[in-house]
Amino acid sequence: MKRKVPKTLGLAMFCCVMLCSIQQAFSQQLKSISGLVKDEQGIPMPSVGVSLVGTSQGTVTSTDGAYKISAPQNATLLFSFIGYEKQTVKVTANWDGNVIMVPDKKTKNLNEVVVVAYGTQKKANLTGSVASIGSKELQDRPVTNLNDALQGTMAGVTVTTTGGQPGTSGNINIRGIGTLNNSDPMVVVDGIIGSLSDVSPNDVQSVSVLKDAASASIYGSRAANGVILISTKRGKSGKMQVNYNGYFGNQKPSNLPDFLPSWQAATLYNQALANEGQTPYWTADDITKFKDQTDPDTHPNTDWQGFLYKGSGFQQNHAVHISGGDEKTQYAFSLGYFQQDGIIAKSNFKRYSTRMNINSALTKKFNINANLSFLYAPTEAPDGLGGGDIGGIIGTTAAMSSTVVNQYKNGVYNYLSFGNPIAWLNSPGYNNNQNTLFTGNVGAVWEPLKGLHFKPSFAYRYNANPAQEFKPADVYYDPKNPSSVLTTISQSSLANANVVNSYYNLQGLLEYDRTFGKHSINALAGASQELTNYQYLYAHRQNFLNGSLSQIDAAPSLGQQNAGTASQLALLSYFGRVRYSYDDKYLLEANIRDDGSSRFARGQQWGVFPSFSAGWNISKESFFESLSNTIPLLKLRASWGKLGNQTLVNPNNSSQTLASMGALNIVSPYPAISVISGGQNYSFNQTLAPGIALNNGANPLITWEKSTTTDVGFDMELLNSKLSFTADYFVKNTNDILLQLPASNVYGFTTPYQNAGSVRNKGWEFAAVYRDKIGSVSYNIAVNASFIANKITDLAGTGSISSGLVVGEPIKAFYGYQVEGIFQTQQQVAQHAKQSGGVIGPGDLMYKDISGPNGTPDGVIDGNDRVYLGTPFPKTTFGFTLGAGWHGFNVSAFFQGALGVKNYVQGFELGSLQQPNIGNPTKALLDAWTPENTSATFPRLWSTYSQNNPQSFVSSFWVRNASYLRLKNLLISYNIPGKPLQRIGVKGVRIYYSGQNILTFTSFYKWVDPETSAGNNAYGSYPQLKTNTLGIEVSF
Repeated sequence: MKRKVPKTLGLAMFCCVMLCSIQQAFSQQLKSISGLVKDEQGIPMPSVGVSLVGTSQGTVTSTDGAYKISAPQNATLLFSFIGYEKQTVKVTANWDGNVIMVPDKKTKNLNEVVVVAYGTQKKANLTGSVASIGSKELQDRPVTNLNDALQGTMAGVTVTTTGGQPGTSGNINIRGIGTLNNSDPMVVVDGIIGSLSDVSPNDVQSVSVLKDAASASIYGSRAANGVILISTKRGKSGKMQVNYNGYFGNQKPSNLPDFLPSWQAATLYNQALANEGQTPYWTADDITKFKDQTDPDTHPNTDWQGFLYKGSGFQQNHAVHISGGDEKTQYAFSLGYFQQDGIIAKSNFKRYSTRMNINSALTKKFNINANLSFLYAPTEAPDGLGGGDIGGIIGTTAAMSSTVVNQYKNGVYNYLSFGNPIAWLNSPGYNNNQNTLFTGNVGAVWEPLKGLHFKPSFAYRYNANPAQEFKPADVYYDPKNPSSVLTTISQSSLANANVVNSYYNLQGLLEYDRTFGKHSINALAGASQELTNYQYLYAHRQNFLNGSLSQIDAAPSLGQQNAGTASQLALLSYFGRVRYSYDDKYLLEANIRDDGSSRFARGQQWGVFPSFSAGWNISKESFFESLSNTIPLLKLRASWGKLGNQTLVNPNNSSQTLASMGALNIVSPYPAISVISGGQNYSFNQTLAPGIALNNGANPLITWEKSTTTDVGFDMELLNSKLSFTADYFVKNTNDILLQLPASNVYGFTTPYQNAGSVRNKGWEFAAVYRDKIGSVSYNIAVNASFIANKITDLAGTGSISSGLVVGEPIKAFYGYQVEGIFQTQQQVAQHAKQSGGVIGPGDLMYKDISGPNGTPDGVIDGNDRVYLGTPFPKTTFGFTLGAGWHGFNVSAFFQGALGVKNYVQGFELGSLQQPNIGNPTKALLDAWTPENTSATFPRLWSTYSQNNPQSFVSSFWVRNASYLRLKNLLISYNIPGKPLQRIGVKGVRIYYSGQNILTFTSFYKWVDPETSAGNNAYGSYPQLKTNTLGIEVSF
């Protein structure tokens, strides 16, 4: 008998069959999708969520950013990670499976953390003025040193680079020049006080600049000129990562003086003599021979710059960075090598560096950390008798007329009374130093209670800088008999010197950080004890047997010299900080530091430096909620604080070498203490006896220079955080500046220092960044500018126009005569105020009669008629970056410039007709005034007269606008897709081109860089460099 299947059971069986069929058909359409997820820097991202939209199916990426998931054709995958924008990708046949995660601008900006004094802080909660850049900005600008890397990147930070000599760097001022003494900012590298040259740019993770007193006062007595905090790269938990970055480049001078050929130099020299009523020196036949070069030994056309700038200009950099770790221990290790060969032969700089950072948690509440680094940076340069070091060789070369032969046909060097700079360059002479630096900082963090951390640390810095200067005998031979000596200008000599600095810092911090509901509090208390030792040793001997011997004991002891000195400085400090935040809406901060310095006498050693700041995050208010998407951040802030300065000279100045080191005034570290000096010889019983004596005037009442700064500003983000904007207004008054006031001649000692001067800096700072995308093209625009007014407000009755220090005017100001034009007739000369400097005639500059001894015009042009003409320190500095990226290609152009800056050149840099064989005219002199060329742009030429010479009469004619705009860096890079590289174990490759100092736009002299030193006369003026590099970055 047949049994019937129940209807419900049959229906269930039918549904199961159909479901299996559908699933089988669906599974046949699934495909396996795999790929890599990386961030914008090409670094693999672990733990990124990958899900199939519309299902519960999903996975996460591995430690190397890889994932694998099954999905049907045309499905959509969702990639998500906290702090990053969600990425949705449709599965197509052409998609390679790789995804680039982009940070969520709104979340990123609001949670961005910056390095501040003794810790970090959310950028959105800052109440002080802090600017920062990260490793990406430094990576995009392959530079030789950090000073140059900071130029134009942050508002209020002025970097001036006067030349490109290997191993040198620019000068940095933060918010103007704040003192008449040392105005260098304080530099802290991983908690150790040092300098920007202490660290390779490859090792830097971030640079923060503390610009106002609120952010810097916790550093107290050394923060008056601002503070630069450098943090080096750290390890992170995860698989070990290896990164290599290397580039090769070539350097060329961006501009050189356009000296004229010998026949034109001879013609203009004759013209200058004629203007002074003298007979011509060069005959028409001489000028013809100069032009046709029929006798180059007697009538040459010597390109002295061509002989000087024969260096390769080769540059290379290699850096390896290894990092990784687990949950307990993280490490980072780096090796670096940098080589810069100068455009002058025998001038080069090398840097060997290594760094190790490690952090290890021994228990949940106790961890230790260590930062160790070693740097060896030797510098080599040629040396010569006449001008001394390389700067003298450059200046003397500029002084050599093209009418003077360098070498005769038989190879014998020609010479003038002071010698031949090219002979010096090619001699065995050298001026070298070997800078060696070790830094170490070890510490621990113990959390005895929740939120309470005790952080003891010990820092040590050892810096040795031995230097050697060898000058071979300056001997010249008879060109007709090369084996016969014509003259010996000077004998050989060797000077050896060594400067050793050691620094110790024992520090303890106690920090409490807790959040109670909407209330957040952070309290910091600390103490530190610092000791700095300085030692200097110098030895000199002369008359070596030959140029191959260059050791001290190879020369006779007769006439030998030696010197040595030492100093020791101590600083004991107590400091604290309290931060309070209510709902990240109302922000308060107070800092205080109490410093005791051994520089001052008892009763004056201690100085207290407080600061207060507040912020109001308006965007957190309920009434602002409707605008939160358009304006995610709007914060007002204000601060006030007092800072100090105790430094007259920089005891860590490694640029001082040899005899100049011995000239370091030992009084400077101890301006309040009488110091014994040696070498005070006296006659005793008709015999010269050595002695010591007190010879400096000490003032036990002097104390700290003090700076008070008031700052108001606001931070804003607009358009869903695509646009960010920051503005600050500040006033900084520096009082009690240490000056040496005049004393009576009967005083008998050097003039003591007194707290007497005052300076004011005030100005505006602006910075804005805009980032967005158009389709697959991302772009960014970053702009910053600062407007700073500097003024001396008190000099206690001292100061002078000649020193560039006048109350009411900026520091280092130019003063000179106001030029009304060029005399065109003798009648104009006769009717004008009386001028000096030679026989005044048509073609000479016409100076304005402004004042006499009684304050009114007196018909005589003299020192009373000099007026303020401008300053070499720019009133406005700015920088802007234009960047774009598309499918792995990236282009970035960085422009930097200065406005409201004046400068002038003189002497051999301008072009000189001093003597027939000394001085070279430049093309500027071709448009000199003559009776036939009365509309000339240059006054009539001179040789011995001085009325038109800027060396004797600085005037508005010579002090010119030196504002400029420079294409500082151009970067073009390409990130090679990672999938083909994975097969060989490579995570990412980036190749790039970088150009430095590509273009400069200025109305200053075409052959002179506008950043050249003030009043440049060619001595020490190493040209600014244009650099082109090709590089590659590989991640493993």
